[in-house]
Amino acid sequence: MEGNLGIIACPILEDEIIYCLQKDRSWDQVVLIRNSHCKSIGSKMQRYGIPFTERSEQELLQGSLEKRNNGFNVIIWMKDLALHEEPKELRREVLESMQRVDGFFDSIILFYGLCGNGLEKVEEWGQDNMHTPVTIIRDQEGNPVDDCISAAIGGQKQYLKLLRKYPGVFYLTPAYATNFDDLVWAMEFSRGVERGDLSMLKMLFDMAGYCNVLKIPTGLGDPEEFHDAVVKFADEFQFNIITLDKSWVTLEAIDGSWEHAKGLMAGAQGCR
Repeated sequence: MEGNLGIIACPILEDEIIYCLQKDRSWDQVVLIRNSHCKSIGSKMQRYGIPFTERSEQELLQGSLEKRNNGFNVIIWMKDLALHEEPKELRREVLESMQRVDGFFDSIILFYGLCGNGLEKVEEWGQDNMHTPVTIIRDQEGNPVDDCISAAIGGQKQYLKLLRKYPGVFYLTPAYATNFDDLVWAMEFSRGVERGDLSMLKMLFDMAGYCNVLKIPTGLGDPEEFHDAVVKFADEFQFNIITLDKSWVTLEAIDGSWEHAKGLMAGAQGCR
């Protein structure tokens, strides 16, 4: 396989990106676009032995990254963690980013769910406005996943079952847990609360009826870091920890979407 597969992603799904790069070693080069949102995934790629080079956003957007005619290259462009709390802003940023790299990538995969419907019909928008095909994370029935929780358990149907089984519970995946200190202060839930005011945040959780946290063991990331982050969260807000049975967890949506995005590369090259 030859060509450039572009990844535009939320840091909450960085463990899923690492998983794909580890499972599928057909790539020849991984390029990480350097910005303020790439530090965590860069550290993880180093930890897990995934070689990569860093290039600047300016080089990417000016089209000055070398486009190799041989080999399969993966280019990762991480976005602001807080965008998923502003669906309209998320949509604007993602669509603009897709357009700015149109033609340089042979296929784009968005490591996002619908995120409050901010990315609803994003693939169709790409078909109407771009040359490069776009893939968002979809379940085995072809439906876009709602968010990072939905991606971890296989899609919408399972998500609805989970919500019914565990109502009023705060869900944590590994990346969600380890990034919580940055994420929580960008959430709509905490607007108006001074950063670091955990007592006020605890009061808001109490008012919303939260008293349990559901630990979702995706099998990704560092299990010790995940455990420590969940325990820290539970201690800070006096939550009980519930661990989701592993039978709920599946990476089928990630696997299928990755293969679909790769499969679109040849078609994009043939249209040039």
